[in-house]
Amino acid sequence: MDTDIRKDKMAKYIGNKILELRKANNLTREQFAEKTNLSANYIYEIEKGNSVPGCISLIDICNYFEIAPSNLLGKYLDNNVYTACELVNSNYKKLSNYDKQLIIDMINLLANRTN
Repeated sequence: MDTDIRKDKMAKYIGNKILELRKANNLTREQFAEKTNLSANYIYEIEKGNSVPGCISLIDICNYFEIAPSNLLGKYLDNNVYTACELVNSNYKKLSNYDKQLIIDMINLLANRTN
């Protein structure tokens, strides 16, 4: 697939996801811009698919919505990575702070054990 066509499709997909999240949170473009330290014009360009957010902007957007980047990039990620990230992210948000810390400790324990 032509690189420009692929980039355009990705930009529109990501922009639409961000637009959906913003509207689901009842935010105007200006309110969202203020909360993410981005300009309203830049957000407009992203939401229309005319611009792809850079890494820092993507992080700011994900941090504001408390989502993993896979929520915005999912369609373009390897299916196994996307599925695992979505599963963890959607359920992790439902946990208490105590349970979240337990999960983090458990992951660290499993990742650092010797076989």
